[in-house]
Amino acid sequence: MASASYMEDLTCSICRTIFTDPVSLLCGHSFCRKCITNSLSIKDKCPQCRTTVPKEEKYLPTSHILKSLADKAKEVAQFLCPEHEEKLKLFCETDQQLACVICRDGERHDGHKFKPVREAATSLRRELEKGMEHLSDDIKAIESLANTQREEITKTHMKHVHTLSSSLMSLPVSAYFNIGPSEDIHRNPLTVCWY
Repeated sequence: MASASYMEDLTCSICRTIFTDPVSLLCGHSFCRKCITNSLSIKDKCPQCRTTVPKEEKYLPTSHILKSLADKAKEVAQFLCPEHEEKLKLFCETDQQLACVICRDGERHDGHKFKPVREAATSLRRELEKGMEHLSDDIKAIESLANTQREEITKTHMKHVHTLSSSLMSLPVSAYFNIGPSEDIHRNPLTVCWY
């Protein structure tokens, strides 16, 4: 398949992934900067052809053409089946994952239910929107309940303040101080003293 060789040309032979910050040696081989830096710190040779790499060549600029191609390959790779390198056109509802036509026909997905990706995305989006609506309704109900509770607490508090205030107003002034000539203030800790 053409895309397989294309991906192979953009794959670092050290880490076996698509290039990240690619650099090229004078021998023509390319690697991820981090991979070749680690490799050259151990041996001063190209990992592919074993050509000696001079010390001044160890500080290589980024190969911008390879970087651009690698970035595009990474974008394309996310839409390809990692096993068959085919386009992921289907959504397996049973496994809740993307699949290619070859995956659908294989044993692993035998008897599973599939939908085209766009159709699955539309129905999943609808489900998400419904879930968001329910969540929004729940949040509004909780906020309303919290407001009602706050109002009830405020009413109860005001009622207690009013009752206490009325009770205090109905007492004679001498009851506020509760001090008689025969009482010992120091023995009665409940005595209120006003200075």
